[in-house]
Amino acid sequence: MKNNPVKNWISLLYTHIYMKKIYNDSVDLVTDESFVSYHNGNAKRAEIHFWTTWIAENPDKLHLVTEARTMLDALNVHISEGELQVEKDKLFAKLESKATAKTHQLGGKWRWIAAASILLIGAFSFHQIFLKGTTQPTLALHPTSTEEWLHVATKNGRMIKVNLSDGSQITLMGGSTLHYPKHFSKDTMCVLLNGDAHFNISKNAGRTFAVKTDNALVTVLGTQFLVEQVDSKNTRVSLFSGKIKLTNRNNKKQILLNPGQQGYVTTTNIHLDKFAPTQINNFPEGILHFQNAPFAEVARKMTQYYGIHLSLRKPDARWRYTGHFEKLPVEAALAAICFSKELSSKKIAKDTYVLY
Repeated sequence: MKNNPVKNWISLLYTHIYMKKIYNDSVDLVTDESFVSYHNGNAKRAEIHFWTTWIAENPDKLHLVTEARTMLDALNVHISEGELQVEKDKLFAKLESKATAKTHQLGGKWRWIAAASILLIGAFSFHQIFLKGTTQPTLALHPTSTEEWLHVATKNGRMIKVNLSDGSQITLMGGSTLHYPKHFSKDTMCVLLNGDAHFNISKNAGRTFAVKTDNALVTVLGTQFLVEQVDSKNTRVSLFSGKIKLTNRNNKKQILLNPGQQGYVTTTNIHLDKFAPTQINNFPEGILHFQNAPFAEVARKMTQYYGIHLSLRKPDARWRYTGHFEKLPVEAALAAICFSKELSSKKIAKDTYVLY
């Protein structure tokens, strides 16, 4: 196929213009048409190229990307009319203050930002509801308005161990965020997870531990388990020891998991399956496992664990990969994937590779 000089010129012009933009906070990202398209998966080729390059070249702003993605994913959060008006007033006040400083640069774009702000009310409501401790009826939490929440975010290619006050330990995988109150109540410990994490929870007969993702609720009394968010609509929970109750937050369906079982929460259902210890991700021990995984899942795990970004030169919906890595360096892991799929790899930017 011959190169299209017009498309190439448009792509270069687009990159030239957007590379000059400055993103200082998550509001800059969520009010950017291009970033919203990139997040929603309907971006143009030039937009995908720009954001892939920008994220790779700005690792210090990865937490802004994570926060912006979380806000956009939260657009479907339900709030009351009163809360809606309060958040609308707050949001417009914030955007208005930004408009004073940016009207000259944005020009006509500001009209789109003002319109987009209405949609973002839901995202800011997510921040108010989940990060500031608004009551969650499912767990009967009653935090006060002054309750302090802590925020932990990991860069791709890194892991962080979070030690809680009761001795529980959470290992947070790359590209993930964890929110939890500085002081837990006597009967409930609830954390909010966006991404993947391994949990080792101390037994406490008088206290329930819970993990919330976008669509799943995991309730435990003392156990080891792994939570993986395939995307905002799919959560996979693997149980190593103890027992847990898994709830679909959309329709309240529930199942109980025993060791060696895996629950997969979708938008409308919960699927129960079994797994072998050798066929599960255990990233605290340096183990990554792929079982007939599509390229998107492989790319996401490689980004989280190794901090590299992968793409296919020729996307294929039928592409699947099965492999098991134990403490492999990134070069060996990439070579193993290429060998299995009869592909080659080429580095096209910092920590960015294309398979062909």
